[in-house]
Amino acid sequence: MADALPTLIAAGVALSVVGLLFAMFAVGRQFAANYQEKVLETTNVKLSEMFIFMDSKQLTRISVAATFLLPIVLLIVSGNPLLAIGGAVVCLFGPGLVHKRLRNRRRKLLIRQLPDTLDSLVGGLRSGLSLPQALGLLAEQLPKPSNQEFSLVVRKLRMGVALDVVLDELEGRIESGEYTMFTTSMKIAREVGGNLTESLERLSETMRKKLTMEDKIDALTSQGKLQGLIVGCLPLFLMWVLTEMEPEAMAPLYNTWMGYGVLLVIFILELIGFVVIKKIVTIDV
Repeated sequence: MADALPTLIAAGVALSVVGLLFAMFAVGRQFAANYQEKVLETTNVKLSEMFIFMDSKQLTRISVAATFLLPIVLLIVSGNPLLAIGGAVVCLFGPGLVHKRLRNRRRKLLIRQLPDTLDSLVGGLRSGLSLPQALGLLAEQLPKPSNQEFSLVVRKLRMGVALDVVLDELEGRIESGEYTMFTTSMKIAREVGGNLTESLERLSETMRKKLTMEDKIDALTSQGKLQGLIVGCLPLFLMWVLTEMEPEAMAPLYNTWMGYGVLLVIFILELIGFVVIKKIVTIDV
C-alpha cells in the first residue's frame, strides 16, 4: 500500500493537470468565440460602413496571430512580462481602437468637405438639374470619402428608397452635427417649401465660418497640447536617463514584481494625465 501511494498521487496530479488543461481550453474557446462575435465581427461591420471591406476570417487570423506573437516577441526582446501582457491587451482591444480612430479621421474629412459639397449641390440645382441628378453629380465629382457617401445615397434613391429615409441613414452613418443640419435643411425644404438653394448656400457659409473658428482654436491650443505632451513624457525621459546612468539601482524596477507594480501605477497616472490635458485643451464650437 505504501509503495502504491506515490503512484496514486502522481496519477491524481496528472488527472488534475489534464482537467485543468481541458478547462482552460474550454474557457479559451468560449472567450475566442465571444471575442470574434462581439469584437471582430462588429468591427468588420463598422469598417464596411466606412467602405473598408475585409473578410471577417482574415481579420480573425490577423488578430489571433498578433495576440499570440507580439507578447512572445516582447517577452523575448525585453524579458519583461508586464510589457508582454500590455502587448496582449493592446492586441485584444486594438481592432476597436483602430476603428474609432479611422472613423474620427473620416468624419473630420467629411465635415471639411461639406461646404464644397454644398456649393456643388447648389450649382447643380441652379443649372436646372433635379435633386437626384444633382446628387448623382456629387457622387461623380466629389473626392473621397464624400463621393462614397453620396454614391450610396444615389443608389438607394434609384432603388426606390424614400429621400427622408436615405437622409436619415446618411446622418446616422456620419453622426455629425453638420450633416444633421444639412439633412434637416433638405427635409424642411422638401416638406414645407422654400428656396433650397439659398438655404444650402447660407448653410455652406455658416459651416465655413465654423471651420475657420475651429482652426483658430486649434492654433491657439496647440501650445498647450505641446506642453502637455512634454510634461507627460518628462517622467519617462527621466526614467530612461536614470536607467542609463545607474542601471543597477534601477534594475529592481524592471525585474521584480514590486517594480512591475510601480510601472503599472506610472502608466495609469500618465494615462490619466493625458486624458485630463486633452479635456482641458479640447474646445467644442
